[in-house]
Amino acid sequence: MHKRLFKKFKNYDEVNRFFKEEIKDNKAIDVVNKVILEDEDSSYGLFEEKDRIRFIKFYRSGSCELCYEEYIDDTKEKLESWKQKAPDFRDKSLSLEIIFEVREK
Repeated sequence: MHKRLFKKFKNYDEVNRFFKEEIKDNKAIDVVNKVILEDEDSSYGLFEEKDRIRFIKFYRSGSCELCYEEYIDDTKEKLESWKQKAPDFRDKSLSLEIIFEVREK
């Protein structure tokens, strides 16, 4: 299922706080911090968990947006293909996309 959540934030500190207080996912926070704190344009991570695999991508898109995408495969069948090529929105395993509009860094 493809869900979208749009959030407006004043600055990157508010985005970081959102992930720490509302998302509460350390793996996602590590990916997000590379863009917010280390000033990278994009960051991603492929995580193999006990019963699923997750691909998380966080990137800048345009002058005022940050995008977060999370793809989940409960069958773990896509692990090798995701190692070779990142999934995208056409993949039905997308569970959440968050687009942030940020006024300033």
